[in-house]
Amino acid sequence: MSLSPNTRPDTASPTSVTRLMPAERFLIQAVRRWVLGWRENESRHWAVVWDDFTRQFGAADGQDALAGFAALVKELHCHARRVLRYHQPGCSCLGADELCVIRLVAACQHRQITLARSLAEWLVQPDGTGDLLAAALRLARVMHRNALILSINMPLDKPCKTMKLSEIANTIH
Repeated sequence: MSLSPNTRPDTASPTSVTRLMPAERFLIQAVRRWVLGWRENESRHWAVVWDDFTRQFGAADGQDALAGFAALVKELHCHARRVLRYHQPGCSCLGADELCVIRLVAACQHRQITLARSLAEWLVQPDGTGDLLAAALRLARVMHRNALILSINMPLDKPCKTMKLSEIANTIH
């Protein structure tokens, strides 16, 4: 059996970054660095993400992708329904919220708008859903145009238990 670059051979949700496809790793590492930059108020983390986006997409598309990406993380930060959990850059673990972000952008890439809307509604409050979807779509288009395709077959075993509304700031490790 042959697999295209955007299909996954197994049916269980990945629990390790090492089980992600390259495009998925790229997105999660960017999210982790960007949030860490906010948390530590350190622009060096954002500079790393910008360098990665420029290297991956070129200057013009990198700027477009980064604008969509930054807006996506901002919407998660400002409108999260609950505490969203993430891991530090370099950690091999992978959490359900990180998988959900990958799945959201993948659904946008593959034009599965109903799925993308459902994921957005699960992640953020109603007043952030539209902007989150717009940001995810913008990022998804640039990634697709540059052949950085996310797997639409990524399963989500169980959503995280709903918690109190809070900002994106809870690091697991």
